[in-house]
Amino acid sequence: MTDFAQYDGYKKDFDFYVGPMQPDDVRSGEIGERLWADVSRILGTAFDGATIRPDDHDGYRYWFANDELRASLYSGPLEPGPGPLDRVPAMLTVISRSEDVASSELAERLYAGLTGSGDYLVVVFADNGMPITANYDIGDGW
Repeated sequence: MTDFAQYDGYKKDFDFYVGPMQPDDVRSGEIGERLWADVSRILGTAFDGATIRPDDHDGYRYWFANDELRASLYSGPLEPGPGPLDRVPAMLTVISRSEDVASSELAERLYAGLTGSGDYLVVVFADNGMPITANYDIGDGW
């Protein structure tokens, strides 16, 4: 298990890049809807009142906030290519707004839940743009 706490701190967050484990199983736009529902389930927070908007590039933007956390997700169409990030068209950020739960705790819960399902490829980056962990080979060229 990755120790996300070592990357935690004031105004620091974790950027999750997520894509389907089996890209043939998901059509454009579906990954966002499924991922948003899974994040809500993993965190145990109903995203009631969330904002979901299509954008001009066949993608979707999701946003939710309450007293405990803030979650945002951008999901674009899957456009496979030669790079490791071309397999993960969704970008997810969840930030704790609670004094009792650190953002690193939410990140650990999300990473375990998303990778444990076997449905997603996941890469997590620290706020400085360096990869923290991934459940597939992203190479060493960072």
